[in-house]
Amino acid sequence: MDSQLEVVRCKTPKVEDKIEKIEQDLAAAKEALAAAKEAKNEEQERKLFDMLLSLNNQLLSLNNQLLSLNNQLSGLQEKENILLRSQAPTRLAEALLWEGPPSKKAKTGVADLDREEIAALINKKLPTASSYSKTTVGGWADSRYKTIRPCMNFHRQHTLQDQRTTPVALLDPILAQVAEDCEVAAPTEGDCNFTARVASAMSESFTKEGERMDKFWELLEHEYSVKFQRIESDDAKTDGSLTHPKGGLMVNIEVKNEVGSGGGAIHVQNAAYAAKYAAGQAAVLRQVSTCPTLLIELAGPNMSLSGAVFSNVVVCDQLTPMVSLLWQPHSPLMLQAARCFAALRIALPRLLAYYDSVQSQALRQQLNFPYPTSFIASEGGGQAHFQYVQRLNGLCFKGVIQPHGQSVFIKFCRSYMLAAHQAMAAAGYAPALLGFEQLAQGWLLIVQQFVDAVSWDEVVDKPVESLKAAVHALHAAGFVHGDLRGCNILVAAGAVSLIDFEWAGIVGKATYPYFMNHVAIQWPDDASDGRLVTESHDLWWLSKLI
Repeated sequence: MDSQLEVVRCKTPKVEDKIEKIEQDLAAAKEALAAAKEAKNEEQERKLFDMLLSLNNQLLSLNNQLLSLNNQLSGLQEKENILLRSQAPTRLAEALLWEGPPSKKAKTGVADLDREEIAALINKKLPTASSYSKTTVGGWADSRYKTIRPCMNFHRQHTLQDQRTTPVALLDPILAQVAEDCEVAAPTEGDCNFTARVASAMSESFTKEGERMDKFWELLEHEYSVKFQRIESDDAKTDGSLTHPKGGLMVNIEVKNEVGSGGGAIHVQNAAYAAKYAAGQAAVLRQVSTCPTLLIELAGPNMSLSGAVFSNVVVCDQLTPMVSLLWQPHSPLMLQAARCFAALRIALPRLLAYYDSVQSQALRQQLNFPYPTSFIASEGGGQAHFQYVQRLNGLCFKGVIQPHGQSVFIKFCRSYMLAAHQAMAAAGYAPALLGFEQLAQGWLLIVQQFVDAVSWDEVVDKPVESLKAAVHALHAAGFVHGDLRGCNILVAAGAVSLIDFEWAGIVGKATYPYFMNHVAIQWPDDASDGRLVTESHDLWWLSKLI
């Protein structure tokens, strides 16, 4: 059964790749036919018309083959599922389908797998990148890949409830800096001149995808003194890869001749190549590195940058939107493109230096945690080192200061009212703030005293007067909180501590963030995205809590 499934699975992406090639040839033939008609070249018209008929027949035949293969695949998969359900739990766990009651020793989910087991699973289950990028049967949305999706936190798989992994910008500082530079970097004269050359070249019409790819290579190689190559991945090849002698995939390019051409999701396809490489060809490097890779997606005269790392799972985030590469000298869009090329110029030597410095040493066993492991202490100004202990929720962690073992609460966020926290800590109504650091791409690292306490919602005998005094002290200091739910109020020894000052700010200036949760949480009247946070909103929460 396994051998039959593997045969069909191997055939399917090959047929899909042939279909993609025929579709590209059809598009080129249609353009050529239109040109022949305009030139009134009847002989060329007849030849091209015959070619179109032949290509359409080939496409019809291949689509029929694909339909047949998909039907076979569905039937064989169902038979295998029936067989697996009848077998021992150990066989079921080995197949990672997790459909029956596992044995006590069986691993029941990705959280139970170590990094090498996840790499083996990706190698075994992930199809070719072009096949996985499709939305058809056999693509990323196919239910057959439900067992490997948790191993790869990719584009198109992020949801409001998906809190399994840490963003790329907190897992690798080089990729985080790329994202920041693409937003705020000041391009040099060289960056602007290069952007103009790329815009001029990419605005041209290319008959074939390979022609656009070759021209893009030529531009990048000349500007950055690098050499791209197409590397093998299963039965497919990348559209351009920059590798390191130690085995690292520093940069990978995915090209579509125009937006929407070639089929499939360009970001998913590029991410799948990075996942395949990190899980397979980077086996040795993976022992000492998270394998950071900068991904470039080019679709016609449009480009985006993404970042991928192999943390506890493969994580890939888009670092920029699709940026226009059209020649528009009076548009701010060209500045956006110039910033992206400035980011590339800065990142390439940093990636090279990183892979040069990778040593043969044991990899830290905290791959699912953010990269910062130290901060400048608020008192004394010395550098304090910490180790993560566990994820509490979202991007909040428990850690310990090394070497004396003091427990700390670690939080990563993009906004934080430091002055409000300090004022409340001084008044005895917030945990002591131990450290506050600014990271790349606007991220903040907050380190505070870990309080052995419970939340307000968990307390039966609630210290109401202490809470009233805390809110009064906050407002008296000229601040508002904005999110005084029970989960943001800790209770210990009959006293309260306010936490989570992300939305806090000065009275009359603080505003609510965008994308508030209006589904699961009832907010005060007028408390809405972008609106002012008021003292009355805090008092509304106070009346609700007591």
